[in-house]
Amino acid sequence: MNPNENPDDDRSALPERPLTERVAAIVTTFHPGRALVPLVRSLVEQAGFVVVVDDGSGPSADAVLDAAHEAGAEIIRHERNRGIAAALDTGLAVAWVGPDDAPDFFVTFDQDSSIDERFIETLVGTAIAADAAGIPVGLVAPAHVEGLPSVATGSVRGFPVTRTPIQSGLLIPVATVRDIGDFTEELVIDGVDTDYGLRVARAGRQTVLSNEATLGHRLGTPFTPKIAGRPVSIAGEPLRLVVGAPFRYYYLLRNRILLNRMHGPRNRRWMLRATLADLRHCVIVLAFAPRRLARLTAMAVGVRDGWRGRGGRIPERLERRLG
Repeated sequence: MNPNENPDDDRSALPERPLTERVAAIVTTFHPGRALVPLVRSLVEQAGFVVVVDDGSGPSADAVLDAAHEAGAEIIRHERNRGIAAALDTGLAVAWVGPDDAPDFFVTFDQDSSIDERFIETLVGTAIAADAAGIPVGLVAPAHVEGLPSVATGSVRGFPVTRTPIQSGLLIPVATVRDIGDFTEELVIDGVDTDYGLRVARAGRQTVLSNEATLGHRLGTPFTPKIAGRPVSIAGEPLRLVVGAPFRYYYLLRNRILLNRMHGPRNRRWMLRATLADLRHCVIVLAFAPRRLARLTAMAVGVRDGWRGRGGRIPERLERRLG
């Protein structure tokens, strides 16, 4: 963040600047595919500044990142993989100063997201309308991700709200970053957005869902479990799961324990539901997904490190073992 910014500067009354100049877009990448380039092109049309932060992909990402730069993004590269929280914090620091004036909003994306031509305008419009209705807006998230509704926890003055949005497609007013601070880098990957959303709620701000905004986003790898070569079905429909790489299950359970300690005492119902959902997912994955032993090992070490309160990256020996 820019230490020279005046914290008393009231940005709620937006200056008379074109909408695209008010928003800085941050895209985090790790071994990005070609889908990054059309995302950057879309963002350049909708935001005043676009920065791509690559989190240690190395030379294999050179061609894609060069194409993203040619499409109009500034490229920042971490020398080593530090996790999505660190990449987001780097993006915030770069976008804060930008090429011109500090933005009024940041908007964050994963590399495999896609948006329509009015996505950012829609999010900002929701932020302005909610602010005008007297809602202390902390974040604005799309109400639909890949056609599925985000989970609303209630409604405030006619606006649906949630506490735990996903990070991609997330609009963050500059005042929120001033008050809440950076993302928690010790979490590295899973739960980074959950932690931020709960910190926003603790500060008395709302995460508003934008009903007209839909984010195209791939969550994990689709997988249809089979028994004796036949797809598992529920009510006549094939069961479709989304699974992550084995190492992600280290972070899933390690960070679940850390998040429960950080936020559980104030959010007991959330803690119970989220913990049960993660455990259910792990049981199903262990029953049906490939590489069961690798996933079980990652889960066991994650639980151990979570109980020990260990943050940061996965142990190197375990990472090498999981491939």
